[in-house]
Amino acid sequence: MLAPSVATSFAEERATASGMVVDPNGKPLENAAVIVHSAAVKKGYSVFCPTCYKDCGKRTVTGPDGSYSIGGLDPELVFTLVAVKDGYLAAYIWNVNPAAGPARNATLKPRPAIKDASQVVRGRIVDTQGNPQPGAVVQSDMAVYSGPGGQIRFSSAVDWINELTVTNDQGEFELAYSAPALEMTFTVIARGMAPKHFTASTGGEQKNFIVAAGATIRGRLVYGGAPVPNAEVGLVPYDSSTGRWYREVRIGTEENGTFAITNVPPGRIWVLHPTMESLASRGIGSDPIDCETKDDGQDVNLGDIRLMRAHALRGRVVLGDGKFVPPNMRVTLTTHRFWDSQVMMLASDGSFRFDGLPEGVYSVLPAVRGYRLPDDCAILCRSAEVIVKKDVSDFVIKMVPEAVPLPQVQPIF
Repeated sequence: MLAPSVATSFAEERATASGMVVDPNGKPLENAAVIVHSAAVKKGYSVFCPTCYKDCGKRTVTGPDGSYSIGGLDPELVFTLVAVKDGYLAAYIWNVNPAAGPARNATLKPRPAIKDASQVVRGRIVDTQGNPQPGAVVQSDMAVYSGPGGQIRFSSAVDWINELTVTNDQGEFELAYSAPALEMTFTVIARGMAPKHFTASTGGEQKNFIVAAGATIRGRLVYGGAPVPNAEVGLVPYDSSTGRWYREVRIGTEENGTFAITNVPPGRIWVLHPTMESLASRGIGSDPIDCETKDDGQDVNLGDIRLMRAHALRGRVVLGDGKFVPPNMRVTLTTHRFWDSQVMMLASDGSFRFDGLPEGVYSVLPAVRGYRLPDDCAILCRSAEVIVKKDVSDFVIKMVPEAVPLPQVQPIF
């Protein structure tokens, strides 16, 4: 989600992101555009959304040797870049840390020729005033097509010619499927605007798609009457089905405990939650909060969100052959109520501890090389479940060596 205002960096020294753009044969691609799409802090929690930083939107083009260089970047950030060139499929360049040297090569695949207009949606992204939105990311969600006998079918990710594209200076884009389709659903992420899903019929004509700034959700984290700074809140849509899902946004709290999540799509119900990881060391937490955005420009003020003492889960992974847990093995705890998680290292004796847990049901999945849960099969990887209503200190997870034969499953006819 994006913000109408951008973050200002106070770092005195600036950094440069560099790398190369090549084709699948390693041949350098000249005149490919490389754009700073989003950013994240290296340490702590950001009070800005990923595409709200001052550096987002900066761009350059590659030289004859396929190299690019984007200077003047905040050295405290890591970046996601997008590379795009006419005649090729766009690609993300993930986790670009300028301090670590050049990024890995971005490989752009040639774009197949489009044989049928019903394979494409052609459009132009504009704001409410009709101004084009260059550099907007357009991401495919779903294509609807007619299968055998006229049966309606839905696409899979592998069937897209380009799942991702970026608008040109006139805000134009073309999204293509591998076969004739009836319509397509896609998501537009334009800087300074709320992300938005669109559904459009295929064909050769160009259509306008309007994006707007969206709503703002704000509030303040409080515990014991005092503000809670340097914490993090996450926001996810209540309905995460295909064509309705938006990526989670995480925002840090200011020194006075306040936060503001800008450019939230209107007309949706959301689940807001202080993240467990950011509060675990303080032993506090909160149940998720439901909220709603109705209109563009709306300001949804949740007021004080009162945190409470949270619970701890102490447990141990026991290996069936009596051996110690190998080094660097991890255990993951998740909750499906608001899609939050924590990851911990296992001690050699298999012990672990998670803090900052509100009351609820949690899934615990240990990952120990060479071992599995007793009821795991060759396809499914299951987790152990636990109800936390108070501090839990005796949770035991048993694992068996993978060499132990999997249980036989009787066929059902």
